[in-house]
Amino acid sequence: MNFLRQAIFFSLMLVFGISCLAVAQDRYNYMPNPRLTPGDARDVTREGLCKSGDSDLDGNIPIAVKRQVFDLYGIGAGAPGGYNVDHLIPVSLGGTNSIKNLWPQPLAGKWGYSAKNRLERRLRKMVCGGDLDLESARREIATDWVSAHKKYLGEPG
Repeated sequence: MNFLRQAIFFSLMLVFGISCLAVAQDRYNYMPNPRLTPGDARDVTREGLCKSGDSDLDGNIPIAVKRQVFDLYGIGAGAPGGYNVDHLIPVSLGGTNSIKNLWPQPLAGKWGYSAKNRLERRLRKMVCGGDLDLESARREIATDWVSAHKKYLGEPG
C-alpha cells in the first residue's frame, strides 16, 4: 500500500514538473533573452528605409554567426533543426546582422517563425505608410514582439 502511494505521488510530481518545464520552455522559446539579444538597428530614416525594396535589404546571416547564436543560447548541434536564426529587429525595419540582434526562434508553434514574420510585414507597411513611426515599431518588436503581434494582428490563426 505504501509503495502504491509513493508511486502515485511520484507520478503526479513528474507530470506537474514536466508541465511547468513545458510552460517555461515555451516562454523561453518564443521570446529572446534580452541580455543576449537586446536588438540592434542601423541609423536610417523612415524615408531611407522605405525607398529601398525588401530585395535591397541584406538579411543573410553567415553560418559561423548562426553557430555563435546557437552556442550563446546553449542549443546543441543536434537541436538547431527546429529553429531559425532570426533578427529581433527585422532587417525590413533597419535591424542589423549583429549578434546583439540575432536569436534562435522556433520554426513551429503558435508564436513561431511565421507569426513574427507576419508582424514584421505589418509593421513595415505601417511605418512606410506613415501610420507608425520607425522608433516605436522597433521598440515594440524588440521589447515584446508577442504583445505587438496581439496589438496589431491579434492572436495567430
